[in-house]
Amino acid sequence: MVNGKVLCLVCLCSVAVAEKSDALNEGTNLTMTETQKALEKAKTEDFEKKITTRGSLFDAMESALKKNKEILSAQNELKAMHENYVTVAAAMRPRVSLNTKYQADSKRDLSTYDAPDRQKQALTGERQEGTGGIDQKYENKVFSYGVGVSQNLFHGFSDVAALKETNLNIKAKWSAYEAKRQEILRNVAIVYFALLAKRDEINHLKSLLEARQNSKEVAEWMYKTGSVKYLDVSQAIASVSETESKLARAAAEYIAYCAQFEELTGYKVPQVLTTPAKIFDEKITEKQAFEIAKNNNPEIIAATHALEAAKEAIKKPNPEFVPSVDVSCSYDNSYNSSTNTRAHQGDKARERGTTVALSVNIPIYDGGTARAEKRKYIELATKAAVDREKVLEDVKSQITTVWASMAAAKQSLISAKKAVAARKIALNDAEEEYKQGVKIINDVLDAQEKLFEAKYMETRAENDYFSSQCRANALIGRMNPKYLKIKDSEFSYKKHYSKASRGL
Repeated sequence: MVNGKVLCLVCLCSVAVAEKSDALNEGTNLTMTETQKALEKAKTEDFEKKITTRGSLFDAMESALKKNKEILSAQNELKAMHENYVTVAAAMRPRVSLNTKYQADSKRDLSTYDAPDRQKQALTGERQEGTGGIDQKYENKVFSYGVGVSQNLFHGFSDVAALKETNLNIKAKWSAYEAKRQEILRNVAIVYFALLAKRDEINHLKSLLEARQNSKEVAEWMYKTGSVKYLDVSQAIASVSETESKLARAAAEYIAYCAQFEELTGYKVPQVLTTPAKIFDEKITEKQAFEIAKNNNPEIIAATHALEAAKEAIKKPNPEFVPSVDVSCSYDNSYNSSTNTRAHQGDKARERGTTVALSVNIPIYDGGTARAEKRKYIELATKAAVDREKVLEDVKSQITTVWASMAAAKQSLISAKKAVAARKIALNDAEEEYKQGVKIINDVLDAQEKLFEAKYMETRAENDYFSSQCRANALIGRMNPKYLKIKDSEFSYKKHYSKASRGL
């Protein structure tokens, strides 16, 4: 009979607490800020999680590839890099120019004479006496046009080396761009798993808060009946306050994760999040991971291309003073006409011609610039080799760290699942003993609290495990659309480079 009264009291207290909370919310919503409203919504919203093969994580990744600002910025930088190939290749391609010119000169000559011996026989053929004036106009028009073609034949392979260097630098930029994309996709996955974990955490904390509120009400009732001391009541009140604080903190963290998710992907967090299928092969060992990374990790590939480009740059200064040979050809057509109005004379002339020139330049001494350039590029190539080794060592070290954290997270997850299973059995036993009158309701509520805490730890362990898998995938270069089987963005850097290299 006492147990029945306790249950009724718990139900009544829960209803009273809920009504009091609703009344308090109605009174405070008028003055809440948007952030406070979001916090309250996060603490009270019912989150749903479904388990499917494909889900909103992959939709988020596809959106990030199209809308993420960092990826779009890197695309534009890569497109600009492609134009460097055209600039360097122009030195090896023929140059064609069209030249045209039109020039018109008009002069007027006004002269006077006042003596009989001032004659203009050259103009009129007659003797001029007395005073008079002569007005003459001269006009001269020139129109010309031509076509010129020039081509370098041999520059000591310096242009070829520069073209190879540029091509390798562009490929290094491709790898840097791919690394940025994989980093963004990794961050999207990590934030997504954090959202899943945070939603589960909020759900567990709400259930835990309800259970602790019930424990507090029961402790207060039992204190009034003299069954327990006030110490038990104070402990119950402290537990409620602690859980409320955890719930508020979890809600604030959830809002922060939502903001990160929207910034990375470009759209709102969906109401229903789905647990994705396995995205990492757990059978890969550290040794196998490093071998895969050497061929697929974008940072390693970028460092390799940078080293090859530095080696090609050594050939550019041409310190052996190899002669350079250039050839040019031009065709010109010129039309010239001149008139004299006084003498009624006019001349017209037309000229056509073709010019072919062969230029040979043999450098003898340039003040040591070429050799200095060569020594500089040798040092830069040595630096690039050291940088590549450093990248390899960093990746190997990160693989060791991530694999260790992944193993630890997996073990924690297994332990957490065992703890949840044990707490479920303990709760079931407590409920059965309560029905038999062996234990009181407070024992059942304590068992519920411990089960919720175990589920909370399981959620955190699961989040750590998934996050370490995402980092492992990125390290071996498999955090990409091809491996994840998601739709890639429409931008193809290889196609754009092909068009740019052709001068299109």
